[in-house]
Amino acid sequence: MNDALTKWKFLAFAHDKQLATAITSKEIVTQKDLMILPFAPRFLRSGDTITFTGKVTNMSKNDLNGTAKLEFWDAITGEDRNKQLSNISIEKSFHLQPTLSEKVEWKLVIPNEILNTLKFRISAQSGNFTDAEENVIPVVTNSMLVTESLPLPVGPNQTKTFVLKNMKENPSNTIINHQFTLEFTPNPVWYAVKALPYLMEYPHECSEQLFNRFYANSLANYIANSTPKIKTIFDSWKNNPEALKVIWSKIKS
Repeated sequence: MNDALTKWKFLAFAHDKQLATAITSKEIVTQKDLMILPFAPRFLRSGDTITFTGKVTNMSKNDLNGTAKLEFWDAITGEDRNKQLSNISIEKSFHLQPTLSEKVEWKLVIPNEILNTLKFRISAQSGNFTDAEENVIPVVTNSMLVTESLPLPVGPNQTKTFVLKNMKENPSNTIINHQFTLEFTPNPVWYAVKALPYLMEYPHECSEQLFNRFYANSLANYIANSTPKIKTIFDSWKNNPEALKVIWSKIKS
């Protein structure tokens, strides 16, 4: 049966070799004596304070006294996240008369730290009666990942000092520095050279792509004339067409 609290009608038809037949009909109700249903939000947002609610239902013929419990874990690592969410009073007591329901609720504070996706389990127990449900909730952060880059041109036998001003002088109280990467490029002009085939080989003759081809050829002409070493390499390729094909295929890849 699925998780739906509903009534089902069961029909059966039987016959033998002499075509004697029989039909039976029964009604089945998919329910438990004690049930708990969570009203979970579609997502959580960092910095919010919310009230997580659920409903406990007594479908038995007697009064039920028990406890409802709400627990959280990191969906990826499995680490306990109750303390981080200020979910201190995990258990809530309830008293239910027959065929009645009662709301249970927990107050949660979503921290600003990135929590990825949370897994929760809400459960209820009264004597031998138990019910539970597990699911996941994504956590949406209020932060945006901003990447700042700074060129560091340093010549042979030179020492320079560079300052990331936006990082040093940022007045924000909520900024969190995530990662710092230093990339060394001995010949940065090759980045521009490798991008030229993409700009030159547009398939259409529209004005935008014509301008891109004009820009790529102009840039290639400037690089060749302003950088003697690269021009020397280009000239050597002219005298060896096969080597040019190999080099050009590597640049395009």
